[in-house]
Amino acid sequence: MTLTHHPRRAPRGAAAAIAATLLLAALAGCSDDKETMASWAQKGGKDQTVTIAQDVKTVIQESEPSSRSADHCRQVLADVKAARAYHPMPDQGTRTVWNESLDRLDTAATTCVHNAEAGTGGASLQEAIAAETSYRSFADSYGRQVNAKP
Repeated sequence: MTLTHHPRRAPRGAAAAIAATLLLAALAGCSDDKETMASWAQKGGKDQTVTIAQDVKTVIQESEPSSRSADHCRQVLADVKAARAYHPMPDQGTRTVWNESLDRLDTAATTCVHNAEAGTGGASLQEAIAAETSYRSFADSYGRQVNAKP
């Protein structure tokens, strides 16, 4: 018995759906929606990083307590909270180092507030240095990402 093979065409609806899906996938690849570290920085991320850098300096200075240590360190805590609430960085590796920097700065500022309120000093120099070291690691990663050629 001879079987005749006649190629069947895909139903028009299926072919149209496949074509539409491929077109949408191609357009999505060309979209500007994919945020880069450079665009994140331009849209306000850089301001966050500059504020946190200044806050690292503040907790180091507050290791020598002053009458305003608690107020200064409360402001650092508010800045850390704002940085955490800001739109996350698109690069996972840099975001991880950033979050570690924020954690260490939060610890140093919290200690500063507690010590200042108790009248026992200001920020722990050891915690302040840990925050600075962590921030430097972040700054290196951030600089490489922001300056990377697409």
